[in-house]
Amino acid sequence: MSKKNYKIIPGAGEICPRCKLATQIREHIEVTEKHLRQPFYYQRWFNCTNVKCPTTLIMPERFKVHQFEAVEWRETEAAE
Repeated sequence: MSKKNYKIIPGAGEICPRCKLATQIREHIEVTEKHLRQPFYYQRWFNCTNVKCPTTLIMPERFKVHQFEAVEWRETEAAE
C-alpha cells in the first residue's frame, strides 16, 4: 500500500466537467523541497469519485503555484 502525500478536505469540491457530480477536494499534506524544485505544483486539486466517469483529476489554473511564487511565500513566512 502506498503512502498518500495528500489530505482530503471535507466538503464538496468543484463540479466535474464531464459527469456534473461534485468532486473530492485534495491538498498536499506538506509542500516539500521536491515541490519547490519543480517549475510549478498545484496547491489544491479535485478528484472525480464517479467510477463511471473517465475524468479523474481536475487541476484548475487558479491553484497552480509557480516556483517563484513559492520562494516569495517562504521568504514572507520567514520574515514574520
